[in-house]
Amino acid sequence: MSHSLSERQLILILASLSAISPLSIDMYLPAFPSIASALHTSIPNVEFSLSLFFFGIAMGQLFGGPISDAYGRKPLISIGLILFGLSSFALIFTNDITLFWILRAIQSFGGGIATVNVSAVVRDRYEGKESARVFSLIAMIMLTAPLIAPMLGALLLKFFVWRSIFIFLCVYAFAILTIYFFFFPKSVQSKAKVTPFQNYKRVLSHKTAMILIVSQILCSSGMYTFITSSSFIYMEHFHIGATLFSFFFASNVILLMLTGKLNAHLVKRIEPFYLLRFGMILQALLGFLLLVFHDQSIAVIFPLIMLYIGSLGFIFSNSISLTLEFFPSISASANAIIGVLQYSVGALMGFVASFLHDGTLFPVMSVMMGVSLCSVTLFLVGVRNDVLHHATPAS
Repeated sequence: MSHSLSERQLILILASLSAISPLSIDMYLPAFPSIASALHTSIPNVEFSLSLFFFGIAMGQLFGGPISDAYGRKPLISIGLILFGLSSFALIFTNDITLFWILRAIQSFGGGIATVNVSAVVRDRYEGKESARVFSLIAMIMLTAPLIAPMLGALLLKFFVWRSIFIFLCVYAFAILTIYFFFFPKSVQSKAKVTPFQNYKRVLSHKTAMILIVSQILCSSGMYTFITSSSFIYMEHFHIGATLFSFFFASNVILLMLTGKLNAHLVKRIEPFYLLRFGMILQALLGFLLLVFHDQSIAVIFPLIMLYIGSLGFIFSNSISLTLEFFPSISASANAIIGVLQYSVGALMGFVASFLHDGTLFPVMSVMMGVSLCSVTLFLVGVRNDVLHHATPAS
């Protein structure tokens, strides 16, 4: 029955699996006051569970990547989803903030184990331009999660208590598990031994791959910087209301989805390398314009930020596709490195922007421009298309 699935259905399943993380993060954001009240604690204590969630995802990816490369995608995805689903169910009955923290960490650990395999599954089934195209389509669908998650969380809170959010996440996890386990075709992969340190050493010591990874991470950290400061930019600096803020924030996601779809179309005719280079140059240019016009009106800042975020549609999928070409037998391990660095550097840049806060947009725009400029410089100096075109797997 699994073999009758179309490519569109395969992509939809993988995108639904990828959506676990943004749903887990964004759905419960509107519930922070309710959770704090129910657990007799403060909102900052509830916010700490978000930091634990990021840490848990990173650890789950580091743990799950090498084991998946050795024993296969399906067992690890199943284990990760079961762990995520059971901890989500346990969160329904939590009445203590410490237990809430522990369960959120376990939940994210399971989510990390499961989601680190998405890119690896694509690499098992597709190569070159095809993998870049599939990555773009998965990202386009997956990005609907952060778009609708806050609204879905708010809707559940309107009719039910905050625990309903974790009921939803529990049901969602086991639904994806059922669909994946019974319907998804088995991946054809080159099995590797369980040697996490050797796997990570292979990735970290591969010069071209690491330049691609670091360049992508720097680009994405510009987006995380914006996300961290988005409420200050729009609600405090420009004094707009919550409803209009949601519209502005959603516009970034929508444009990112559209550029991802455009990339999926263009990559059929244009090498991923050239599309990636275009995306990085475009983002650096937009970062420069944001810094130059940081003191202008929202009519100038809003479209520049939207285009800055949208440029990532040409960066994410092409960079991952080119990187994983070097690691066909340990693609989950390579993806774990990408995931951990993405969360870590993104969080660091957001912290730097907050630390430099002076009441203006200058610090935020400086960081956004700085990471984009460093990214495109590193890429242009360190990566050549002829090297990628004749790439051989890392040994």
